[in-house]
Order: sequence, then structure tokens, then C-alpha cells
Amino acid sequence: MGNTVSMKRKIFLVFLVTFSSIVLLIPYLAYDFYNQFLTAYGVTDTQMGLLLTAYAASAVPSYFFGGWIADIFNPKKLVIASCVLTGLVSFAVAVCSSFGMLVLLFFCFGITAITLNWSAYLKIVKMLGEDDEQGRLFSMTDIAYSILSLVLQYIVLAIITYALADDPNGFKVAYIIYGSLSLLIGIVIYFLLPNMEYKKETKGIKEDLRLMGHAAKLPITWYLAIFTLGYFLIRSVAPYINPYLTDAFGQSVPLAQAFTTTIRTGVLMIFSPIGGMLRDRMGKSASKLITRFSVGCIALSIVLMFLPQGKEYALWVMAAAILLLMFNALMSNYLYTLVTTAGVPIVYVGSVYGIASAIGYSSDLWLGTVCGSWLDAMGNEGYRYIWLLGAVGGLMMLLMGIAISKKYKAY
Repeated sequence: MGNTVSMKRKIFLVFLVTFSSIVLLIPYLAYDFYNQFLTAYGVTDTQMGLLLTAYAASAVPSYFFGGWIADIFNPKKLVIASCVLTGLVSFAVAVCSSFGMLVLLFFCFGITAITLNWSAYLKIVKMLGEDDEQGRLFSMTDIAYSILSLVLQYIVLAIITYALADDPNGFKVAYIIYGSLSLLIGIVIYFLLPNMEYKKETKGIKEDLRLMGHAAKLPITWYLAIFTLGYFLIRSVAPYINPYLTDAFGQSVPLAQAFTTTIRTGVLMIFSPIGGMLRDRMGKSASKLITRFSVGCIALSIVLMFLPQGKEYALWVMAAAILLLMFNALMSNYLYTLVTTAGVPIVYVGSVYGIASAIGYSSDLWLGTVCGSWLDAMGNEGYRYIWLLGAVGGLMMLLMGIAISKKYKAY
């Protein structure tokens, strides 16, 4: 958009398009409301993991091809289609009573939410600002995403805790609420978001197909992929704080849900902008902050592993979880701004995001099933292995921070 548009207007548009990320919230409702989903749908921890695996089975390749699609088609149209189709699938989940059908619907989520939305949405945000605005704009996406997630989760929690407390299937109303809002957001984006066009540097389908090949040759694509995988491992194990507090620390289901919801989104909303401002002020050298914040993630994950279990230690585990997600949130903007650090041409951005995201979010293929099987087999001791995965994620980010700093001369 350039400097002709005010920052205030850009931030408004960033908020608007970020609200389309409701399509990314819907597949993870099962994990955001872990205990309630188990009750409403009558599944085991292992079956819960299988649903995430079904979602990932289509989502992971969708990240890959979605990046290519975002480099070819109008990203605004892709985002609108995603909102509409994901809303319809959400309605189907609300009335579903078969586990086999749930698996199929979660597989569909990977197509409607990822193929059509993820890379297109990221590309729109990048196109809204100049290079020295990327940290702030992408931090605004975290604020918008957090506000959307917090408000909706608190509303659903209140409804199922009070209005539908006696209905074991009450949680299913969440899919109706989220699906309806997804459709509404798609309509609003159609009317208020300007068309996001840019002059393509390629001609014809054959040239467009080469975009992915060019992106795959860029070192930043693979640095970003491993960094994203590490970052997402920590975000992926964070929902287990909810059942961990109820199973191992004797906390009530509503309290554990409210706490987990608040720290997962609230901490991101507060500390992501701080990380974004640090990035914009420091420029390329900001990537060296990755190494420092990653050490914090590793240390706090280890603390969660070895904290004694029991009601008297509940506050300690809560404090450790908050600090872990704080260090993680400070690095959120690097998921999107490292392409700017590496000077990636805009024509390849969608493809870079696509490849990096396909690898970065591939843990969904196995993480839910593995963690669920640990809990089914070992009970509360299984959580220690879950936090070990968080430490591994921190180590991945640490190594990539060092590699990026050296490659792009951050020091």
C-alpha cells in the first residue's frame, strides 16, 4: 500500500483481515476446551489426538500449496472463501455424533482454513506496510487475534458453564457460534478490505509453478521452517496446561480453562507487540534476540517438567506457564518478519511462507496422538514428556537464531 495510507488505516485493515483467523481457531476448539470436548463427544485422549492428526493430514500439504496459490490468485478472494467454507464445516461438526464423521470434518478444516487462508492472509498483511513497519503490523495481528480469541472463548465458557451447565452436549454450541461469525467476517471483508493486487514478476502457469522451486532454494525458507516448528511445539503443548491443572493439581475445570485461555492469548497480546517494537528498532540485528528468548523457553519448559505435582504447587506451575509463553510471545513476529530480514522479493513471499509453514506446523501430524497416548498410558506422568517437547522446541529456535544471525550478519 505504501506511505500514501496512514498507519491508523493500515492498523484497521490489519485488524479486519486478522479477524478472518477465526477459521484457524475453529479446528483447535477441541484443544482450547479440552475437557469439555471430551465430555460432549465422548472421545478418549488418544482419539482427540487422532482428530488433530486428521486435521494436520490436510493442513500440512495445504500450507505448502496454499503458499503457491497465494502467489497466483487474489488473496482477498481466498480469505473470503475460507471464511465461508470453514463456517459451513463448523456447523456440520456441531451436529455430528459419529467419530468417523468427526475425523472427516477435521480433515476438511485443513483445506478450508489453511489452503485458502493462511498464506493469503500473511501476504495481505505484508503488502499493507513498508519494510520498517512489518514488526508493528504483524504485532497488531497478534493483538487482533488475541482479542478475538479471548472474547469468544470467554463467551463460550460462560455459556457452557452457566446457561448449558446441565447439558453434556452444551459445548457443541461453540461450533455454531464460531461458524456464524466466520460467515459474517467473510461478508465484512468483502465490503471493507480493498483488493490486494501487485504486479506479478512471472507470466503464465509454468512460471508460477517455478515460484515454489525458487523459494525452496532460499536459505531463509529452511531457517524459518525449523524456527516455526520450534515455536509451534511450545504453542501446541500449551493447551495441555488446562487438563494438567485439573488432573495433577486439583483445580476446577472452569478455573483451569479460564487460566489457560487467558495466558495463551493474553500473554501473546501483551508481549508480541513488545517483541515487534524491539524488532523494528533493531532492524536486522534484532534476530540475535531469538537466542536470548529461546533460552528462556528451554529453561521454563524444564521447570514444568520437574515441578512436583499436587494442589499446593498449582501457583508455581501457573507462574512457570506464564513465563514460558511470555518468552515465546516475544518471538512471535519473527514468524513473519524474517522474510524481510532476508530481503525476500514479494513474489516469493507466499511460497516461502507456504514451505516454512508446512514444515513448521507438521507437528500436528503426530503431536496430539503421541501426547494423548502418553496420558492414556502413564496418567499424570505423561505430562512430563509433553513439557520435554516444549524444551525441544526452544532448542530448535535457539539454533535457528544463531544460524540466522550469522547468515544475515545480525552481529
